[in-house]
Amino acid sequence: MRLEHLCSMDLKYVGGFHLLKPYGNESGLGFGVGEGTASGDRLSGSVQWSNHPRRRGDGAMLPNARGVITTRDGAEVLFDLAGRTVWVDREGKPVGRQLLMTLFESADERYAWLNNTACMAEGVIDQATLVIHLEVHNCISEVAERSRVSA
Repeated sequence: MRLEHLCSMDLKYVGGFHLLKPYGNESGLGFGVGEGTASGDRLSGSVQWSNHPRRRGDGAMLPNARGVITTRDGAEVLFDLAGRTVWVDREGKPVGRQLLMTLFESADERYAWLNNTACMAEGVIDQATLVIHLEVHNCISEVAERSRVSA
């Protein structure tokens, strides 16, 4: 398996992030909506998204984000982000380290190749500003590529 950079995503919550811990401990649920940008050679545009994560008892967040990228050439690409955000201390402030499974889908034939990709995103969220930066990589199966070549 090798990774091929697909795009960078810069996202920000709009209207804040809502976190409820109704069970008397650290576990709970969150909700927020946001906007941002995706930038890359093969995928770029404006982003609208929402997140409805769960919070584990140890404080780690389990993102469940969905959204749409409206590309610069007018296509719509939907995406799902799911995984973990683990809080770490970076230079005296809490930063969320994110590792996310990422899927994309589009009905536009120019982006239909995304419908058969599995991607990973790695990034950070600043707890104070709610700004997220992700680097998204397409996971390329070398086994599948060898099978296509030999067929």
